[in-house]
Parts: sequence; C-alpha cells; structure tokens
Amino acid sequence: MATAQVFEQSVHTRLIAVSVVDALLQAWRTAGEFPPPQGDVTCRVIEQTAPVGRTFTPPLLLVTVRNSSGFLMLDGSWAHEARPERLLPLAPGSYTIRISGDYYQNADFVLDWPPPLGQTRVPIDPNPPNRPLNILLLPGSAYPLPDVTLSRLQLGPTILRGSLFSAAGDPLTGVKVELLNVALVDPPDLPPLGNWPFLAATTDERGGWTLVLPGRRYYDNSAEVPPPNAPPITRQLTIRINYPPPAAPLVLTPDVQLGTERSIPNTALRGQVVGPGGAPISGAVITTSASGAASVTRANGTWFLYFPLDFLLGQPDLPTTVTATTPSGASASDSTALVKHGATTFVPTFHFA
Repeated sequence: MATAQVFEQSVHTRLIAVSVVDALLQAWRTAGEFPPPQGDVTCRVIEQTAPVGRTFTPPLLLVTVRNSSGFLMLDGSWAHEARPERLLPLAPGSYTIRISGDYYQNADFVLDWPPPLGQTRVPIDPNPPNRPLNILLLPGSAYPLPDVTLSRLQLGPTILRGSLFSAAGDPLTGVKVELLNVALVDPPDLPPLGNWPFLAATTDERGGWTLVLPGRRYYDNSAEVPPPNAPPITRQLTIRINYPPPAAPLVLTPDVQLGTERSIPNTALRGQVVGPGGAPISGAVITTSASGAASVTRANGTWFLYFPLDFLLGQPDLPTTVTATTPSGASASDSTALVKHGATTFVPTFHFA
C-alpha cells in the first residue's frame, strides 16, 4: 500500500480584514453600499501605544493584500520600506496604523495585535458591541472628482480646491481647511444626505486640499429651475484655514458660483539665480519690499516666494523690489515685478558674474 509523502509543509497565520471604503462614492450612492477605494492603498505603523509607547521614524510598512471585494487582508507582517522583501512579525501590543492612498487623505485606526480569537475584521466599534467598523477614506487633492461642467441648472456638486505653501514654497502638510457657513438640509423629494464629512479636509504632502458640497438643493433654497435669463446662482462661502499655532487662522469669504469648480489661487513670485556661464546658484536669499517674507534658491537656482492667501485681496497690484543675495555676499535687485493677488509673477533671472 502506497504511503503519503509530504513534499512541503507550511503553517498559515491568521488573516484579518480591514474594511476600507471610498467615502464620497458611498455618499453619492453610485457604487454600492461599501465601494472599495480607487488606486493603491498602503498601511503603515506610525506608533506603538502599549505595552510601551514609541514612535516609528520612518513608519513601518504593514504588509497587506487586497482581495477582490476591496478588503485589506493582513497577517501581522511588516517590513522596512527600504527592504520590503524582509518580513518580520508584529509584536503583541496596540498600534496606530495610518492608511494612505493615491487619491485620499490619510486615515488612522488602532490595531490591537494579535486580535481576539474569532475576530475577523478590525477594528471593532464598541458601540454597538462587535460591529465591524468601515474606515472611510475622504477625497484628497488628486481624487478624480466628476466634471461639474456637465451638470445642468447648477444642480451638481460644488468643488473648492487649493494649495498651501510656506513663504519659501514648501508644501504645508496636515493643515485643516473647512467651510463654516453651510447648513445642510434634506429636501423632502430628494434622498436623505446623511453624514457629509467633505466640508473639511487636511492638506496632503503636496499641500493640496479639496472640499466638496453636495447638490445645491441640500443647502440653497433657490428654485430647481431658475427663471429665464436669470444670472448664475452664487453664494458667499466662508473658508477657514487653521494654520498651526502660533499662526492665527485665516478666513476667506469668496463668492462661489454653485455647481462649479472653484480654485483658491496663491499669490507668489518666482525666478532663478545663476552665476558665470548660467550655472545655478543655490542658497541665495531672496527678499522683497512687499513684505518681510524671505526665500532661498534651490539646487537648480530657482526660487519661489509665497504671500498669504489674503495678501492684496481687493487691492491694486503692488510694485516690488526683489533682492537676491548670494552665499558669498553679492547682491542684486530688480524693481520691475508687480505682485498681483491670486497670480504668480515671474521675476527676471538674476545673473552674477
């Protein structure tokens, strides 16, 4: 009688599911009750909170596999991003996990590892008990929002976008941007709106942010079909930018045409500093007579100087003297530039012999 031969034996670890959902598609009810996220989604271990507290810099890459339903499956393996092929087991404890995606704002959740026996999804919402929690991913600045130019009668969503930068042109990450004066209602002849978390956003690693209002009938009582030859429906919206302390929050009140996409432009100057033969000069300090802000040229000699979003708002263009000072102490000035609110002005290149 033939005997069975074992050629290979492996022990399978437990797989735990993380339910991640595209929050905007869910709110629009266009892709099912739990639409999976678009693009790639990655989990990273940011910190451990128990049994000891420590932060991982850089974060650890938590190994996940995405199944056909959009769930992220994990078995507690992690790796350093520089060596993704070397997998290590996650030690018992409580961790903060950050989910990031191509088109979404970051979302954090707590992972207790190993999970209790019988638990197949994480995390578990304690209210009500044992109810699996879906992690909602909010749209980021790169999210593929619909083309609102195709909506009729201004009934489609209203989209607001922008980017935040430091004076030197570095993206400002993690800044909360929110709409303040929008009271949403449920018209009796429309589906109930439910939770609408898209009136606030946090800037991403590029400094970008995106806010989305639902169809205008959820917050504006204008007639669904406007009278003939009526002007476009506009509304003054209040946007608050919550810069980190000690900087004060900035409040903007633009007039926005409903059912369109509106960008909040930056006010900036840009240029370049070069030396003999056109070689770029890095580290040159850029100052202006317009404000006390300063910038420094980059490795290729280019520079950007950003002003606050409300700089020169409602005011005429401002003639400005721009001064470049090289690391060796040489300086030159140019007085031809005009600072224009909501525009980026090119300053002629500074040439040093």
